[in-house]
Amino acid sequence: MKIQLLTACILLAFASFGQEKREMKKSNITTCLLVEKAFVKKNGEPTDTKELYLRCSVQDYFIKICESDVTRKDLEEYLDRGIAVTMEIMEGEWDSCPDDKYQVQSRVGTYIIIKSIEK
Repeated sequence: MKIQLLTACILLAFASFGQEKREMKKSNITTCLLVEKAFVKKNGEPTDTKELYLRCSVQDYFIKICESDVTRKDLEEYLDRGIAVTMEIMEGEWDSCPDDKYQVQSRVGTYIIIKSIEK
């Protein structure tokens, strides 16, 4: 009985290994400044890749485009301007997307997904 329980626990642990942990914190409509920042490698070296962030008060929130209901192109016309959005604040991996075929090493932390642009 103990061996079966231990085996079941091990199988459960392996089944959940590598799956992205996502947790929704809250959803709301807010107006913030849309900014673009250079992606910085783990060694601190900036790259030519640009990422979008919402600058809300004192914090910049990374926008995870692949989980958002809007595209980068939808957002770009608001770059360096205020934008009102319905968003969800999430906790999890920034760089992995649901449709990725391969697991990637990812930054982890608070990010947002944008559900809609409020006009």
